[in-house]
Amino acid sequence: MASELHVDAIKHSGGTSAITIDSSGNVHKAGMVVQTVNFSTNTEVATNTSTFTNTGLSGVITPKFASSKIFVTAYQHFRLSGVHDHGVGFKVVRTVGGSATDIFTPQTSYEYYFYDGTPNATSDERHDRFPIFVVDSPNTTSACTYDIQYSSMRTDNSNSIKMQNNSNYSMGHLMEIAQ
Repeated sequence: MASELHVDAIKHSGGTSAITIDSSGNVHKAGMVVQTVNFSTNTEVATNTSTFTNTGLSGVITPKFASSKIFVTAYQHFRLSGVHDHGVGFKVVRTVGGSATDIFTPQTSYEYYFYDGTPNATSDERHDRFPIFVVDSPNTTSACTYDIQYSSMRTDNSNSIKMQNNSNYSMGHLMEIAQ
């Protein structure tokens, strides 16, 4: 015989609420991981631009609680080549209902940079995955789309930048953390 216990909250003897259960059956405990979403792409994007554009890496999560925080992690694959100064900047954009908000922007015009000081160099390149870690407070229970964007640090577009070059994967994770 199965037993059922019907409660709205479990409280500490001091009267503070430790766990709540909403009318949909969602359990809420501060600090608890409510849900996770994994996303990835290996579709190459090759646009040299000094304005931010999507890398193709995008994930969607619908928070169960408006008070939750979303922990965004991404590992963005890129190939960067050119002569002498090279750099690329990344940012994270959250879109809810058609309204986009930058939730992470670079501290400078780039996050990844290298300099080839070789005299008479013709070109040098780097392949890497850039790690991105951001905590967001979307304050909604509507679907949130998180896009990773990139931009060349060179205004003359002399860098060659490719995302997911040769079908290499970029990947990310979204975690809803109850507050």
